[in-house]
Formats: sequence, structure tokens, C-alpha cells
Amino acid sequence: MRVIPIQVMNKAQAKQVAGTVTSTSKMPCNSYSLPTVACITGYKMSKIAGSICSNCYANKGNYVQYANNIEPAQHTRLDSLVDPLWVSAMVAHIANDSYFRWHDSGDLQGLWHLEKIAQVAQLTPGCMHWLPTREYSFVKQYIAKHGVLPANLIVRLSAMYVDKAVTIPASLQGKANVTVSNVHTSTPIGYECNSPKQNGKCLDCRACWSDKPVSYKIH
Repeated sequence: MRVIPIQVMNKAQAKQVAGTVTSTSKMPCNSYSLPTVACITGYKMSKIAGSICSNCYANKGNYVQYANNIEPAQHTRLDSLVDPLWVSAMVAHIANDSYFRWHDSGDLQGLWHLEKIAQVAQLTPGCMHWLPTREYSFVKQYIAKHGVLPANLIVRLSAMYVDKAVTIPASLQGKANVTVSNVHTSTPIGYECNSPKQNGKCLDCRACWSDKPVSYKIH
């Protein structure tokens, strides 16, 4: 994929273009949040009783308690995605960070969105990027068009239901940096996320930035 030239900017300028990045107590790094109402597959799944999205963590807890601050910022980020300088702004936000997590809330808006994130990853080679998504089709389109994800971008196909393992589509099986995230009640389906045993924090664990399947206890 051709990497577009970037405009060098500072973080204040990046904020003007792309809004802010987010910081959560669990994560060992900054992250990026969009409104759940803009989820495509996730919004449809939220209407299905028993699905993970029907009890989305991003629609409760701190996301609700601080909604007056969080939701306007999320919508600002959503609106900014089409800005021609968005890639440049996100590169400035990430700068020399070692890790970055995409979408602690929200999801991909299209192939074009994943292509922009991939460009950011390519332009920040010292940073490992983790992107969970339920938009399997956009990932398939990206691989079909570009062949491979950037080496520093891990894409996790997220589960739709608790205790039901993700099946990687045939077109994505064996593709580098494409893995899964499952959700369990008691028995992990893959590497068990340690955060429930660590006061809800990642601490020194970086499994989510690896290609191993990870299983999260439902919360």
C-alpha cells in the first residue's frame, strides 16, 4: 500500500484535526474511542438478545457516568475521520509511543477507515497497534486489495457471543497479524486475559498486541 506523505504537526495541531486520544486506567498506552451508535455490525448485534454487543461495556460504567464529556469527544473523532490530515494528526498523537489500542469503543467505518489506520501504523513503525473489530468484511477487503497488514498492526476479529469461539473466515486463515478475541464466562477460549486478576489492569502483559488468540472474561 502506498503510504501518503504526511504533514508534520505538533500534538496541539493534531487535536485540532483529529480530536483527542483517550487514556484508560486499564491500558498501558493511549487508545482511541468512537461512539457505539456508529458501529455497523455492532449496532445490529446490540439488538440481538444474548450477544456481546447487547451488553456492551462501552455503554455502561464510566462511559455513561462521564458521557457528557466522552460522547462529544467521540463524535468529534468520528467526524474527523474524513479529514485529509487525519493520518498526519494520528501520527503526531502517537509520536514515539510503543503501543496503541484502536477502538476501546466503536469500530471501523469502512475499508477506507482501515486503510487509514494501516497508514498510521506504517508511519509509526516503532509502535505496536492493536485493533479489535467485528467488521470482518472490511479486513477481508483489505487483505484482498493489499495482500498483508502492516507488520506492527494486530487485527483481532472479535467474538459475537459469549463462550462461542470466533471462526476466522477462510480468506483470512493463515494471514499474518489476523487473530481473534473471544469472551468467556468461566473457561477461556485461548490465552486468558489476566486483567481481572490484576485489579482490571494490563500491567506488563502485552498479549493483545501479539498474534495469539486471547479470551476475555465477560464484564
